[in-house]
Amino acid sequence: MRTNTSQTTGYLFDIYHTEDKIYIWTKDREGKTKLFFDHYHPTIYARGAPEILRKLVKRFYELNALAEIPTFEEKILFYENKKVQVLKLVILRPSLLPKITAKLYALYDKFDIYHSDIEVPISYMVDHDIFPLAHLQIVSEAVGSENKIISISSLTSIKDLEYNIPPLKIMSLSLEKSQRISIEQNSLLIELSNARYVIRSKHPLEILQKINAIFEKEDPDIVLTAYGDQVIFPYLFTHAQRLKFPTNFDRDRTAPIRRQIQTKGSSFNTYGAMIFRAPSYPLFGRWHIDSRNSFVFKEADLLGIIELSRLSRLPIQKMARASTGKALTYIETDVALRMQYLVPWQKSAVEAPKSALQLLNADRGGLVFQPDITLGNVRENVAQLDFAQMYPSIMVIHNISPECVNCLCCTNDPLVPQVPKLGYTICNRRRGIVSEALAHVLERRAYYKQRKKETTGELSETYNAKQSSLKWMLVTSFGYLGYRNAKFGRLESHESVTAFGREKLLTAKDVAEENGYLLIHAITDSIFIQKEDHSPFTKEEIQALCIEIEKRTKVKIDADGVYTWLLFPPSTSDSKMPVANRYMGRFETGVLKSRGIGSRRKDLPIFIRKAQLEIVNWMCQFVSVEEIKKEEDTILAIYHKYDEMLQKETVSWKELLIQRSTSQEPEEYEVDGATSLSLLQLKEMGMHVQAGEKIRYIVTNRRAGSKENRYTAEEVLQSRPPNAKIRFDKEYYRKMLLSSFKEVWAAFASFEDFDQLITEQLNLPF
Repeated sequence: MRTNTSQTTGYLFDIYHTEDKIYIWTKDREGKTKLFFDHYHPTIYARGAPEILRKLVKRFYELNALAEIPTFEEKILFYENKKVQVLKLVILRPSLLPKITAKLYALYDKFDIYHSDIEVPISYMVDHDIFPLAHLQIVSEAVGSENKIISISSLTSIKDLEYNIPPLKIMSLSLEKSQRISIEQNSLLIELSNARYVIRSKHPLEILQKINAIFEKEDPDIVLTAYGDQVIFPYLFTHAQRLKFPTNFDRDRTAPIRRQIQTKGSSFNTYGAMIFRAPSYPLFGRWHIDSRNSFVFKEADLLGIIELSRLSRLPIQKMARASTGKALTYIETDVALRMQYLVPWQKSAVEAPKSALQLLNADRGGLVFQPDITLGNVRENVAQLDFAQMYPSIMVIHNISPECVNCLCCTNDPLVPQVPKLGYTICNRRRGIVSEALAHVLERRAYYKQRKKETTGELSETYNAKQSSLKWMLVTSFGYLGYRNAKFGRLESHESVTAFGREKLLTAKDVAEENGYLLIHAITDSIFIQKEDHSPFTKEEIQALCIEIEKRTKVKIDADGVYTWLLFPPSTSDSKMPVANRYMGRFETGVLKSRGIGSRRKDLPIFIRKAQLEIVNWMCQFVSVEEIKKEEDTILAIYHKYDEMLQKETVSWKELLIQRSTSQEPEEYEVDGATSLSLLQLKEMGMHVQAGEKIRYIVTNRRAGSKENRYTAEEVLQSRPPNAKIRFDKEYYRKMLLSSFKEVWAAFASFEDFDQLITEQLNLPF
């Protein structure tokens, strides 16, 4: 070992690069951080005609972009499963990789490039078998004031089910008012475990000085914001650059960091929905996580981000802003690289031609049995059995992966497995990368769910956050098989999963009926059953049925619970029609389970959701339908309590806000509806809302002659004096409350005319 070398252990906290220089921050068990650097040249591969490859190499030399003399290597083609000779190119200037990928569309079909879109820090981690928050052992030498890595290795495995996280200091940063109100007219709220700061100023320099001082004093590891990507950091960095003010936001003072300031996000349409994506403002040496720009954080908190980051090797801040589908793609890429596959730079498998009959058979989705509500909306003593992660399990059990369905290597194999009803074949010679990747994810989630049951308090919440993040990844795994832009996607593999799913649900139905049970309802991966005499189930009966179904389907199935009563609310447009994914009921434990009803909908005001939730929770006190019906006076009293609050206008306007997603730019709306009129109000206040963003408003007076007075945007209300009287459309909100009440009570009510409740007026002086 060299005389000026040292050995360090610590957790991989942050990793990023500038050109061929990789920066790694570690954090030890005492919370101390240290910065290292390494030089790294990523490798890509090219395959094509010799004259094309010669031109390619010549161009790389002209750009001074090669670190080594190109050589040929033997690799395996992903779909064809055969070894081929490919040209290995070690890139000296990684900044060229995005430009190479961007130009490949113009050269499509002339030659193939592989591994070109794998991000440089991730490629580095794959090559060194390390990952975010891995416990590292680093041997380094001092080069000036910096620490140059000589060797780096992980003391822990990416597959560890139990792992430690170093102590992390969290700073919360948010706005007092709406994110659309300028920071000079707003307030910055900063909170830590032992301190709270409020920054109010109309001067950008003063705001920067105050927040800079807080960063210097507190030195947080994590900056957790609300609208940090969209509003706060664009503002801070813009004014810092304009005023040439050095900030403490980044912990790194050595790397030449260049930020392009973006004040607008991007809007795009995917599968009929307009999506808004805020710009990205990661910090260097700290984590910046925007809770409003992170799906994983919303669903599984910080621990969920850490779990997926470790598995996918996506750096924490990348994972916070990425979809679970992107994380899964990188897990699959990792598997593919270990199998020596060439990873294509884009999806290369197109859907095979099909006849109309083949399309009809293949494109059917999941199986649904609708409940017959003509026999009654409410059933008693109903058991719900759920397949455990049915679709991902099918992909693992049956080896369904894009390269394995209708593969070229098993064309003449008479023993090749087939997809039921579709006739697709499944590879007999190799394990699919999707199947391989998901097997470990399923194992992890099963472990975390079991540990959640065995523990309590904070430890149980930790396991729950981890399993929740994996749940969403597993949900995504099926959709990504058929996603048009998925790197490892193919429509036939997507169709194969649903075909096996339909077969297994039918098998579960048959087994239940063979054992004398009635099928009440079924949807994709769940069945609802009842005894013929409607008597309660025993645990032994449920367990025996689950064992038999699992034996026949090979997929684990468990009882989600037994409902003492279960309600299927009808469609609002047809009282004789059920809605497949809308139900609510009381488990034997007294716990409520509901899907699709008003209290679960994010587009309804908090006040309406709160009212319905109190009603259904009250209903769950009672075991039987008869007991509930006897308490009609009490439930009407609950309804009238909320109705009276609306009539007396004692409800906070904040609880009446309705949230909607915008579908287009403000000037593109042709109808003067709530969304378009609210957008016009915001535009008049100088606030631009991009397509896909969410807005909130209250209904002021739907019948107002002047359309400007029908709805009021949240930001307009926030700009009024604190003691200003806020009027709202009582009739509109009373009807909404009545509708949510009727949804859950109509099946139990002794009366049919619910409108009589809304015609009742309090004797109020107005």
